[in-house]
Amino acid sequence: MEKPSGDALRTMDAAPMAGLTAAVRRTTPRVEIDETDRKILDVLRDDARASQRHLAREVGMSAPAIGERVSRLERADVITGYTIDVDWGAMGVPVLVYIPMIIAPGSDLGVLLEQLRSIPELEDLSVITGGFDLMARMRLRDHAHLQEVLLERLWPIPGLQRVETFLSLGEVTGPALLAHLLASKTTAIDPA
Repeated sequence: MEKPSGDALRTMDAAPMAGLTAAVRRTTPRVEIDETDRKILDVLRDDARASQRHLAREVGMSAPAIGERVSRLERADVITGYTIDVDWGAMGVPVLVYIPMIIAPGSDLGVLLEQLRSIPELEDLSVITGGFDLMARMRLRDHAHLQEVLLERLWPIPGLQRVETFLSLGEVTGPALLAHLLASKTTAIDPA
């Protein structure tokens, strides 16, 4: 995602969140996928490093045909990247912290977002609804590291009116959303 200009991120006193529209990644229009696409995505969901030959065997197509299918899914932004799962404890940052924030009216959103993005511990930053404006997810070493991030990097950012901290006690995973969508014929969640 390209960074919006500073002018696009400036906001009026009356609507502090209005300037964030330029910074929020827009959703992609729905893409129709067929049963073969679903099979390819299902294999890649389990192993993002699966080769075209492996995909071809699993799906029952030639490797070049699979390559074209995967390329089409990438061009359509159905596949936006390939990733790995990391054991954050093994990486030395076992503490997961959620930090909801309220932006002060009249804040320079360009500066605020630039300073938030510069915090190396920031894993994710979302614009949210409800009583807060932004939700940061950070990975930290320990309590002292949290204290350092809050006191030295987060609280000094101009434009943050209120910040709270929620420590995760552990992650609970449920049924995989992607697996559910791939099993469905509509690629959308239908009310049940």
